[in-house]
Parts: sequence; C-alpha cells; structure tokens
Amino acid sequence: MKRSVFTAAVFLPWLLGTSSGVAADSWACNKTGLTRHVVVYYPDAPARLPCEVFYSKPQENVVPRALWEAANNEGFCEQKAAEFVAKLETWGWQCTPEEAAPVTGSEPGRATVPPPVR
Repeated sequence: MKRSVFTAAVFLPWLLGTSSGVAADSWACNKTGLTRHVVVYYPDAPARLPCEVFYSKPQENVVPRALWEAANNEGFCEQKAAEFVAKLETWGWQCTPEEAAPVTGSEPGRATVPPPVR
C-alpha cells in the first residue's frame, strides 16, 4: 500500500503534464472517450536499463501500476510494452505511439516521467 500511495503522488504530476527530464517510450490508447497510457520508463536515461513498464488509467482515478521491470535484459521492457499495447488493441483500444526522447524541459509531444522514489 505504501508504494501505491507514493506512486500516485509521484505520477500524478506526470499525468498532468509536468516535465522532469527523463526519457520514456509511451503509447496513448483511446476507446469510448477513455484513455490508457503504457509507458516504458528509463530512470537512468539515456541508458535503456534499468527500465519499468507502467500502465495508467488517468480518467478513472487508478494509480499507475508497474507491470514489468528489468535491470539486466535489454529490450525486455520494450517488448512487454509492445505486447501489452497489441493486447489492448485486440480489446478495441486505438493506440498511438507518443514521441519518445530524452527530455530537458517541457517540450510538446514528448513523454516525461518523474523518477520514482523508493
């Protein structure tokens, strides 16, 4: 429970568009007026490891959830995220990739994720 509450506090600014200077690969999925986000988070960007895959339902007051993480297997998070996005699409969600690159400020179209504090 402690992680869930803290994760909500950390990711809420990200869901509202606050920038913090790390990189992520992300997708926005839409269906019947709802949006879901799938984000591969790289806390040590531009390094691709470690990484975590987060899933969020911002309009449904659901805390972003880490689905997978990797510290030694490069490409694992990207593969898992792509598989999950494909699964969402089979359920009728329309998913589009969002531009992914290291971010140094509040740049339009760039995915930004605050670093989690553990």
